[in-house]
Order: sequence, then C-alpha cells, then structure tokens
Amino acid sequence: MVEITLPILLQIVQTAGILVGIIYYITIMRNSQRNQELARKAQEQSVETREAQLFMQIYQQLTSIESQKTWGELLNMEWDDIEDYRKKHDSTVNLDSWGKRGHIWWSYSTIGMMVKKGLIDPEMVYMTLGNMVIMQWDKWSEVIYDTRERSVRQGVKGGPYMFKGFEYLNDEMVKLLEKEDQGWTNTQNSRPDP
Repeated sequence: MVEITLPILLQIVQTAGILVGIIYYITIMRNSQRNQELARKAQEQSVETREAQLFMQIYQQLTSIESQKTWGELLNMEWDDIEDYRKKHDSTVNLDSWGKRGHIWWSYSTIGMMVKKGLIDPEMVYMTLGNMVIMQWDKWSEVIYDTRERSVRQGVKGGPYMFKGFEYLNDEMVKLLEKEDQGWTNTQNSRPDP
C-alpha cells in the first residue's frame, strides 16, 4: 500500500494547480481568438456597408432625372471632327456643354479612382452603371485625349492625367463586359441546337 505523505500530497496539489492554470490559459486564448475573429468580421461588414453607402450616394446622384437628361444630351451631341467639336462644344465657346460634360466625367472619374483604390467593388459598378460608362467613354474618349494634349501644350499641370479615373473605370467595365460576354458565349455553345 502506498502511503501518502505530505510532500507527495503537496506535489499532487501543485501538479493539479498547474493543469488548472494551463486549461484556464487555453480557454482564455480561445476566447480571445474568437473575439478577434468576431471583431474582424464586424469590421469587414462595416467596410462593406460604408462602401455600399458611398457608392449609393454617387449612384443616386448619377441616376437623378437631371443627371439622366444630362447623360442623354451628352450622348446625343454631334460633331464632325475635333475642330467642329471645338467650335460647337468646347468650354471656351459653350460653358453649358462643359458643365454637363464635367458633371458626368468627374463623377465617373471619381468612381474610377475609388474602384482603383479598392473602395468600391468594380462588379457592383458594372451591374449598375457599366454600360453607361462604356457608352460615354466611347463617345468622348477622342475629345478627352485631345483635351489632355491641349492642356499639355498650354502647360497645365496635371493635364495628361485629366479624367484618368474615367478612363480606368471604362477599362474595368470593358473587362467585366468581355468576361460576361465570354460567359454568355460558353453558355450558348453548350445549348443543344433546336
């Protein structure tokens, strides 16, 4: 029979205390990790919410009746070549036209910069404004390039970068359109002939 002496009893109590301490520490660490994960998820949701709110503010502005009229007027403006454009619509001869272009171009440029910085999801923009962006860029890209070139000749600082956000946004929307077109093509190719 084993005799339990005071030193053995103290050693057992000490070992039990160490085990309780280890279990307590592991429990604390697990709770801490769980809390950190919950905090990270909450922060991600907060960022997504702010992203959506920010985009919706711009979206509401761009889809207002006044902006839609402006968008349509810009798309329907006509000119034969750059010289004809300058005579009819350039900011030096037609401030109303410039105001309309600036409203749309700077809005798209701002969205483009936000997409580039990762503040707005490009697919969200594509689903809501993608075709509108592409149509305006197709209509106005030659004029924007000309505006950049003229500003460089005139010594305007930052001239070569005017509306770069708009250009970037268009490029991203075209990539997503091509991706969507590829999806449609693959789907159509997999369908049986009637």
